Amino acid sequence: MISSSFGFSMMSCRLYPPWLRWFSVTTFLSSVVLLCASLFAHGYPPTVAAVLIPAIVVAWSFAIVLNVHSFWSLQHERRKADQAFRDTNCEFSCIFQNVLDGILVVDNSGNCLDANPATAAILRSRRDDLIGTNIGRFFPDLSAFAQGWTAFLRAEKQRGRIRLIAGDATELVVDFSGAANYLPGRHVVIICDVTQRIIAETLLKRSEERFQHMANNIQEIFWIMDAVTHEVLYVNRAYATITGHTVESLRANPASYRELIHPEDRVRVISRLSEMLTSGTFDEEFRFTRADGAVRWMWAKGCVVPSEGDTQWVVGTAQDITSRKQTEMKIAEQLDAVEAARAEAEALRKATLALSQNLAMDAVLDTLLQCIGELVPFDTASVLFVEDPAHIMVARESTNQGTSRAGFVLSGLEFPFLHKILFEHRAVALSDVSREPDWRNVPPFDQARNWMGIPLIVTGSVIGILSLGARGPSSFTTEHLRVAKNLAVSAAVAIQNARIHERAEIYAAELQSRVPKTVGRPIAAEDLGLMAP
Repeated sequence: MISSSFGFSMMSCRLYPPWLRWFSVTTFLSSVVLLCASLFAHGYPPTVAAVLIPAIVVAWSFAIVLNVHSFWSLQHERRKADQAFRDTNCEFSCIFQNVLDGILVVDNSGNCLDANPATAAILRSRRDDLIGTNIGRFFPDLSAFAQGWTAFLRAEKQRGRIRLIAGDATELVVDFSGAANYLPGRHVVIICDVTQRIIAETLLKRSEERFQHMANNIQEIFWIMDAVTHEVLYVNRAYATITGHTVESLRANPASYRELIHPEDRVRVISRLSEMLTSGTFDEEFRFTRADGAVRWMWAKGCVVPSEGDTQWVVGTAQDITSRKQTEMKIAEQLDAVEAARAEAEALRKATLALSQNLAMDAVLDTLLQCIGELVPFDTASVLFVEDPAHIMVARESTNQGTSRAGFVLSGLEFPFLHKILFEHRAVALSDVSREPDWRNVPPFDQARNWMGIPLIVTGSVIGILSLGARGPSSFTTEHLRVAKNLAVSAAVAIQNARIHERAEIYAAELQSRVPKTVGRPIAAEDLGLMAP
């Protein structure tokens, strides 16, 4: 009994309070001492023997109490341990039965000792069929499985991804993790079916490859922008080709595209971007500045992309339309040129008609200056008659001040530019007379800074000069010179007809004075056949 008390005391020494342990040890030692003393009780005095027997009884009583208490405590702890074990086993069983990953317990040969329902679902096999089956049969290559299994047993722990053939011949891809010898000769392998994820990743990768192939090979810029901050989230390689700036520079500063927009168009384009959340679309043509400083035209289109009810992105394209804009400008210029030519032809027709309606010299000269004023913006204009190179007379002059110096005579031999008109029969245009050393600032050229002289030629002879002047340098253009030369052709004919008409009138008047009566009517110039055709 004392030994039992000691045994139970030692077994439960770590389960009870210190006082109980010390009390148990003290009782044990006291019992041993009293037992030894009782062996020699025949040699002790009667009083000692009388005290020794009650002491032994008391010690045994304490020993019995301690043993009973120890038995009760150990039984209580055993029940608690059993309950904890049952709870733990229940939890483990619940996890084992309901976890979504497959759990296999295998032996050293790879034979399945146990498997949870998830394993049967992943491997498309009945659980009863899995028990006792070697897991190598699910591997496409048994030799590879044998090598891998040996390596797993040596490594004790292993993770990876493998391909398996399920019970219904379906190919699977699983992620696995295993622990060897968690108990001697027992190994656990956990598998997770990632086939659908691998398929989704493969499809996503192929879709991404197709998208990148398309985005990187189209000539237009494809862009994705944050709908709120207007920062570019994605742009393809065409951005570098069209703008000359790298894609990396835009990634570093997603708002740097704004600096590329021409300053005159920037406010308009950015305001249209801000309005896109309301309108839903973006369609603008604007100028932009390339990295090399060249200004080109771009056409950008975009639309909002709603996500979960909120507008998060704006996607669109942009293309370089400089060639189209240049073509449109050329067409517009050509249309303007055609319209100008039509207007010029109409003006020349009206001018020619006006010059031919009246044969009086004064009317012809006034009409000529009026018509040339509608076609060429001059400050001073004059019509010079050429009698001979040494005598050139101002027949008519028109200025902004309304002054006229008609009748003024000058010598063409003293003016090199007039000499060129008279003898070379070609027009002279001086953009700035102050740069001409041979220019003489005399009437009717004294108010001109930019001057043009056009010969009036009839039958190969210069009968006059149309002089046009402007106070500003380079005021006349080549178009003005061309129009003036075209009008000078009709003007020369009209002036020549007016001269012939005047001479015929004079000749008719002289004949009238010599022959007062002729067949009952006056003699007219037409009767003499002196009019030019």
